[in-house]
Amino acid sequence: MDDWPQIDSVVLTSLQHWFHTPLQLQAAFDDENGCSILLHGLFPDMVDEDVRNLAAGLVHWQSTQSSNFKRLRRSLADEALFRLQVQYTAISQSSTVMVLEMAAKKKQRKYKEESADARAKKTEDDRKRYTILLSNVMKQAALPVAKLIDTLEDPASGWLHLLAARRANTLKNRYKSWKPFQSWLELHRGLHFPESCKDIIDYMQCRVDDGCGKTVPESFSTVLNLLETLGRVPQDQQLSRDPLWLGHVKSWTAELSADSPPRRPAEMYTTAMLVSLEILVCNEDEFLYKRALAWVILVMVWAALRCDDVQSILPHRSLLSNFGLKLLLGKTKTTGPDKAQKEIVAHVYRTISLTGCDWLGTGYQLWSQDQLAYRRDYLVMEPNFDWSGVRRKFVTPTGLSSLIRRVLGELQVPVKQGLDWTLTPGALLLPDGLEFHFSGHSPRNYLTSVAALLGFRKDMRAYLGRWAIGMTSSEEYVRTARQVVYKIQQCVNRSLVEGLVDEYFEDEAIDSLCAYAEAHGANPRRIRKRHTVMNNLTGRHCLGGTFPTLEVRSGDWDDVQDLTDEQMALLHEKAFEVAASLDEQSTGDAAVPPKYFVTISRRGNHRRLHLSGCFVKPAHCCEVRLLQTVTNEDFDSICRACRKKMLTESGKDAQEESSSTASSSSTAPSQDLE
Repeated sequence: MDDWPQIDSVVLTSLQHWFHTPLQLQAAFDDENGCSILLHGLFPDMVDEDVRNLAAGLVHWQSTQSSNFKRLRRSLADEALFRLQVQYTAISQSSTVMVLEMAAKKKQRKYKEESADARAKKTEDDRKRYTILLSNVMKQAALPVAKLIDTLEDPASGWLHLLAARRANTLKNRYKSWKPFQSWLELHRGLHFPESCKDIIDYMQCRVDDGCGKTVPESFSTVLNLLETLGRVPQDQQLSRDPLWLGHVKSWTAELSADSPPRRPAEMYTTAMLVSLEILVCNEDEFLYKRALAWVILVMVWAALRCDDVQSILPHRSLLSNFGLKLLLGKTKTTGPDKAQKEIVAHVYRTISLTGCDWLGTGYQLWSQDQLAYRRDYLVMEPNFDWSGVRRKFVTPTGLSSLIRRVLGELQVPVKQGLDWTLTPGALLLPDGLEFHFSGHSPRNYLTSVAALLGFRKDMRAYLGRWAIGMTSSEEYVRTARQVVYKIQQCVNRSLVEGLVDEYFEDEAIDSLCAYAEAHGANPRRIRKRHTVMNNLTGRHCLGGTFPTLEVRSGDWDDVQDLTDEQMALLHEKAFEVAASLDEQSTGDAAVPPKYFVTISRRGNHRRLHLSGCFVKPAHCCEVRLLQTVTNEDFDSICRACRKKMLTESGKDAQEESSSTASSSSTAPSQDLE
C-alpha cells in the first residue's frame, strides 16, 4: 500500500524516514491530540499552528483510509500466522520429542480400537465363559470329576480343558438348555443336580405342558449326558441313559412334532432382488457401506455362504483374478486348527453377472479402500450412523443378518430399458416390511435350489455349500471344488440370462412372497409385478440378455494370481534393487539428507520408523520411504534402538518415557512401542 498522506514533501520525507510504511504511520496515533503530541516530538521547531494544521490533515487521512488499513492489517496477520504455522509444523514434525509423543498417543489409541483378531478373541472369551459356567454346575453337584481336578497343580486350567475344543456356540446352547432346569430344581427340590429320573421327568413334563419347542427334550437330554459323561458318573448310574428317560424323550419329541408346523427351508431370493443388488453395487451415488454390503449379499448368493461363514472370511487372504473371486474361510463350524480341514475356500466365477455390471470387480475395489481394508479376522464391520463409512467393530452373524434385511428393505425395482438395466426411484421391491420374509440362510438357498432345478446331482451341489468336505478326502476336495463350483455358477447364470440348456421358473419363490405380503396387509399383485423380471419374449423364460454378459479380454482386467516360490523370490529381489537405488539417491543428495526413514513389512504392511544412521539398512528392506518430517499417519511403531536415541536427544531416559506413556495401566511393564 503506497497511499501516503498528501502533505508537505519535506515533512513527508521525514515521516517516511521514521515510518517505513503508511500502516505504521496510521497506527502511531489514535486522535488529533495524540497526533499533535507525536508531531511535537518529531518536529520540535515546528510552530503550534503548523502542528495543528498538519495533525488535522493526518487525522483526516487516517479516517478516509481506515477500511484499507483494516484489510491490510488482516492480511499481514494472516501471513504472519501462516508463517508461524509452517515453522511450527516443520519443527514439530522433525523433532524427536514430538515423534515420541505421537507414538505414545498412537499406542494409547490402540487400546480403544479392536484388535485384528477381534472375532477370534470374542469367540475364545465366550468359550471360556460358558466353560466356566458348565464347570460350576459340576462343582456344585460335587460330581466325581471335581475331586480329580482339585488334585491337579492348576485346577483352573483343568476345568477350562475339561470341555475339550467344543465351539463357543455349542457350549452356549448346552448351558441355555440346562439353566432353566437348574432354577426349577433348586426351587422345587432344593438340589443342584438330579438324583433320580423323577426329577428330570417331572421338569420336562412341565415344559411340555407349557408348550415348549419340539427340540427342547432332546436338547436337555444331550446336555445331561454331557455333564454326566464329563463328570465321570458311572454309566450304570447315568440318568441320561436310563431306558425310562429315553422312552419319555422320544414320546415327547413325537408329540411336539405332531403339533408343530413342518420345517421349511429358508425362503429364496427372487431374481429381481439379485438384479437390483448388482445395480446398487455399481451405483456411485449410494453410500459406501450400503454398496459394500450389497456386494457381500451377492457373494453370499453365488458362493452359498451363511452369515457365520461371511464373518469367517479372512480379507487379507482373499484374491480376485481373471478366473474369479477366491475367499479363504478361517475357523468355521466345520473347519479350524482342531478339525481335519484346517481352512476352506469359497469361489465366485469372474464373469458372473445378470445385468452386465461388473459388480464383482467393483465391490472388490470398494472393500480394498483404506477405511475397509484394515487388518482383521472377519469381513463385515459395523457402519457409522449414516452408512457413509464404518466403525472398526466386529459384527455378530445375527447383527449381519439384520444389516442385510435393511439393505433388502431399500432395494428399488429394476427395469430393463433397451439393453441396460436401471432402477425405478421411489418404487421398493420389498415395501411394508417384506424383507422379514427372508432369513440369514436365504442367500445360501438360492444357488443350490436353482442348481437342483437345472438337474445337477446332489454330489455336485455338495461342493457349493462346501458340504463335500465330509464326503471326500481333503486333497480331492481342493482339486475339484473350484471347477465344479464354476461349472454350476456358469450354467445357472446362463439359464437366468438366456434360458438355454434349461429354464428356471421362479413361480414358487414369488408365490411364497406374495402370500406373505397378503398375510401382512400388502398388495400381492403389486409385489408380483415388481418381482417379475423374467419373461418369454425371446422364446425362452429368461431375462432376455446375451451370455456371457461380461467378457474377459486381454488387458481389460489385471490378472492377479497366487505366486510360486520362484516368482516370489524374483519379486523380493526386484524390491531390494529398488530400495537400494532409492537409498543411493538419498545418500547422494548431501544438501538435505533425510532425517528419518520408514521400513514397510511385506506381509503385514507394518511401518516402522528409523533415524538415519540406524543399524537397519534401507537397502536391505523390501520397501522404504525417506522422510524429512514425520506426521502421525506416517508410521505404526518406532525402532527400539532409534527410540532410545530419540529419548537421549530429548533429555529423557527409557524409564521416564515408560511411566509417562503407560497411564492406561499403572502395572504394565515398559514395552517397545510396536
